[in-house]
Amino acid sequence: MSLPDRDRRLPGIDTLKGLACLLIVWHHLAFYGPMSDVVHRHAPWLTSWLYDYGRMAVQVFLVVGGFLAAASLAPLGVARFSQPGRLIVQRYRRLLPPYLVAIAMSVLVAAWVRPWFDHASVPAAPTLLQAAAHALLLQDLFGYESLSAGVWYVAIDLQLFALAVLVLTGAQRAQRRWPTLSVQLVLQPENIET
Repeated sequence: MSLPDRDRRLPGIDTLKGLACLLIVWHHLAFYGPMSDVVHRHAPWLTSWLYDYGRMAVQVFLVVGGFLAAASLAPLGVARFSQPGRLIVQRYRRLLPPYLVAIAMSVLVAAWVRPWFDHASVPAAPTLLQAAAHALLLQDLFGYESLSAGVWYVAIDLQLFALAVLVLTGAQRAQRRWPTLSVQLVLQPENIET
């Protein structure tokens, strides 16, 4: 009998992700937009610290994401999926709706304030190709300016997940092609050089 997903939650991981999320939001408030200029005048040490160190919380998301992907894709070190393309498309379809809502809101707010608010944080109106690249999560690979701060992470999340799936698929196929080829890492005290 398998446990429902809510029963398999890892409270420590959830707490770590929550704290990292708060730190990223604070980093964005300290770095992007006109509010950062105002806050910097009143708390320069805080905005400087958030600028320099707040973005390191992204690394928490990358490591935790890798851990969770590995735990679901290959919990015992062996891939437990048979259709890599389908898995990647499922991930894309799961990420896309909230991502597109966030992008649409950013574009609409930018269009609303652009006529009377001249600030570097307000992006230009998107081109059709720029919008398509964002919808495919390929904006950075094609060199388009981001429509909102932080959307690069969603694209990286999908790209790293796809890479992990493809690497595990390659390992599966190599194992089937050369079944006698086995790579094992055995850490025994007598094999470790000091």
